[in-house]
Amino acid sequence: MLQRKDALEWSVAFWMPRAVGLGLAMATAATMSGCGTVKQTGSARTATEQILLTNAWDDAIQKVDFEPLAGQPVYLDTANLNGQLDQGWIISSLRQSLLSQGAHLKPKPEEAEVIVEASVGAYGTDSYNWLVGVQQTTVPSTLTGIPTGTIPEIPLVKKSDQHAVAKLALFAYERKSGELIWRSGTKLATSNAKDVYIGAIGPIQSGTIRPQNKKIGINVPLISDPFPTTVTGSDPNTRPLKLTPVPASEAAKHDLPGSTMPLPPSAADLNDFKPDGQ
Repeated sequence: MLQRKDALEWSVAFWMPRAVGLGLAMATAATMSGCGTVKQTGSARTATEQILLTNAWDDAIQKVDFEPLAGQPVYLDTANLNGQLDQGWIISSLRQSLLSQGAHLKPKPEEAEVIVEASVGAYGTDSYNWLVGVQQTTVPSTLTGIPTGTIPEIPLVKKSDQHAVAKLALFAYERKSGELIWRSGTKLATSNAKDVYIGAIGPIQSGTIRPQNKKIGINVPLISDPFPTTVTGSDPNTRPLKLTPVPASEAAKHDLPGSTMPLPPSAADLNDFKPDGQ
């Protein structure tokens, strides 16, 4: 019995200081805090806005045919573009388009035979939002006993749509005579970016500047935009589907009017939609 008592006293004497030390260490660790931070900055203009505008401008300038100025010594007059948003991109893209279509750019007007003057009629963004649900509401302090405060927004479906518009026009005249020799006409193009929230899901991102739908930056190829928006402008790679009228013999078999019912597209028709080289 005495041996057991001695063993118990020894165990208490051995483990007690160690348990107290471990407890103190854990308490100290719990009161200490450590953290790491990542510096994040935001530019004055969002990347989305910049891409919207420059994409719209690129689409507009691609509609300009500079071929009539091919081989001509040309000076590009950009006085009307001074102070324009994204001025560097606009002027550089104009020079590139002129050069790529055969014009000979000159650094000074006296060295050129043709002066090309550029102007921008519109270059900006606008947006709209709509909501199905409860909008954020502030309850004023008008009646005693009624709590005041702000009721948060509770959306069932919410959509935001941001558009960019670019409108440009150019014309050319002989430097010596001042005679008008070419004009581009007005070219207009748009681009857009959309964010859709459905309940707690979102944003589902789509639009002309995004190659495919995304959910919070993650590609979501199976989710299509439930609220499509038609954007003006023509796609040169898009061709209308060719439909073949039903022959009279086939129409008679199925009791169909032969001159009005189209057949499904044939394999040859579908081949027209394959990308070049495939």
